[in-house]
Amino acid sequence: MKKMRILSVIDSMKGSLTSIEANAIISEVFSDEIFSVTELAIADGGEGTVAAFLQNCATEEKLAKVSDLAGREMLAHYAWLEKEKLAVIESANTAGIHLLTDNNISHPRQTSTIGVGQTIQVALSNQAKKIIIGLGGTGTIDGGIGAMSALGVAFFDVEGKLLEPIGNSLGSICTISYDNVDPRIRDVEFILASDVDSFLTGEAGAVQMFGKQKGLKDSDMNQYEADMLSYHKTLTSSCENVAGDGAAGGLGIGLRVLLQAEMVSGIDLLAQYFQLLDQIAQADLIFTGEGKLDSQSLKGKVPVGISRLAQKKDVPVIAFVGSFEGESRQYEEVGIHAVVPMITKVCTLEQALSDAVKNLTQAANTVKNILVLNKGSNA
Repeated sequence: MKKMRILSVIDSMKGSLTSIEANAIISEVFSDEIFSVTELAIADGGEGTVAAFLQNCATEEKLAKVSDLAGREMLAHYAWLEKEKLAVIESANTAGIHLLTDNNISHPRQTSTIGVGQTIQVALSNQAKKIIIGLGGTGTIDGGIGAMSALGVAFFDVEGKLLEPIGNSLGSICTISYDNVDPRIRDVEFILASDVDSFLTGEAGAVQMFGKQKGLKDSDMNQYEADMLSYHKTLTSSCENVAGDGAAGGLGIGLRVLLQAEMVSGIDLLAQYFQLLDQIAQADLIFTGEGKLDSQSLKGKVPVGISRLAQKKDVPVIAFVGSFEGESRQYEEVGIHAVVPMITKVCTLEQALSDAVKNLTQAANTVKNILVLNKGSNA
C-alpha cells in the first residue's frame, strides 16, 4: 500500500510549543504503515525564525551580549551562514512579548527594540555582507527608535533634549540626527522579513491592531496613535504608508528608513530559502497551524502563507490551532481546507498552554482516525 505523504509545517505556538516540537508530535502520531511524515521547522519573521534557519540551512548559531526590551542584559542568538556572510536576526529574540514577565515593564511606553540594533552591530563586526531581520512577535511599540539608537541615530525634543529611545518618546520627537550612524550599514544588504503586511498607523496598524496584546488599554489608544502619527511625520516627510511598516510595533518603518532595506513577506522569504514549494509538491497533505488563527493570520502569518503556496500545487491543507476567530469560509478561500481546534473543553489560558502537547496529540489522533476511515472507504 502506498503511504500518504504528509508535510508538517506548523508554526510555533507562543508560550507552549516551538515549531520543531509541534512537528515532532505530528510525526509521532502519524508515522506508521499508512502515513509518512516530513517535518519542516517554519516561521514568518517572528518567534522561531532563527531556529528555523538553524534547522533547515547550513547555518551555525552565534551569540551576542545585548539588552532586552526592558534594558536587562541578555544573550541573543542569531543564525550565521559563513559562505554567504549572512546573518539572520530575530526581533522577537531580544524584544519578544514573551520577555514581559514583570508588571512594571509590561507597558509598551517603557520598552525598546534596542537589543535588535545591538545584535545588528555584532553581526556587522562579524563582517556580515547580508542581514535578514525577522519582524514579529515583539512586546514593543517604539517605531524602531530603540534599534535605530543602537546604530547611532539620536532623537531630540522641541527643546533639543536627547530623548530616551522608548515608546514613551515617540510623541516628543521633533528632530532626528543621523550624524553618528554606524557607517558599516552602507556596505550591507538588509532584508526585513515581516510577519504581517500592516501599515504603521490606522485600524490595522501597530497601535490599533496589536496594541492590546502588548499591554495597551482602550484609554491609551488615541494618544499612542497620535504619538505614532507625529513620529511618522518627523521620520518621513512624505508620511508614506508601506506594507510591513507596522510590523513588530513599527520596527519595520524604523529599520526600512535607516537601512534602506527591502521589506518582504517573512513566510515567503523562508519558503524560498527552505525550498518549500518543492516539498509541498511532493506531499499528499499539508499540516500547518499556529496558536490563534484570526484576522492577523490573513495578513501574512504561517498558516495562510503555507496554504497559498499549497494552492499552487493543489495540495490540501489542514490547520491545527489553539483557537480561531471568524468563519471557516474565509480560511477556505485562502486554501485551508479544515481548521482543527486543539482545545475541546473550557479552560484557562494557563491550562491550555500547559496541556499543549496533550491537546495537539489528541487533535492529531482525531484527524488520523478520520483519514484512516476515509482511506478505508476508498480502498
